[in-house]
Amino acid sequence: MASFQRNPEEWESLDWRLLLNGAISLYFDQDVLSEDIAWFKQNGYQIYHFDCSQWTSEKAFHLDLKRTLSLPDYYNKNLDALNDSLIDIDVPTTSGCILQFMRFDLFAEQMPSVAQAMLDIIEGTSRRFLLTGQRLIAMVQSNDPRISFQPVGACPVMWNPKEWQNSKRGI
Repeated sequence: MASFQRNPEEWESLDWRLLLNGAISLYFDQDVLSEDIAWFKQNGYQIYHFDCSQWTSEKAFHLDLKRTLSLPDYYNKNLDALNDSLIDIDVPTTSGCILQFMRFDLFAEQMPSVAQAMLDIIEGTSRRFLLTGQRLIAMVQSNDPRISFQPVGACPVMWNPKEWQNSKRGI
């Protein structure tokens, strides 16, 4: 898929409006979420659905991700492995991919640091997909209207590839 164009008509599309503020969007009202999911289905997006109420342990979380996303056999069922493997999921090149998380509030309440890290990983992976014109969006439903998370997707300011080693800068 080509990147978004400088076209006001395209700026009205749901994918543009969601990605404008990052790859993660929170939902409270399930009717609003269903309406948006219908739009993505109509526009050819691959939808991966997760029921987070079933994630009663970190192991259950990783097993569900591995099964649903068809992660590779070498997926070691930890957050580092998720960060390495998420880029391997099938994202249609003519549309994109939706990760739909239902009852994320239960998961976030039980394993807050894992939930935060997962959102951060999705945000970073979405950015990498966007470099090749692919779209990855997470739609996170919560029954807690006050749920909130720390910012995700922070990128460090890095040295260029030729000078990233301290020795290349005389240090």
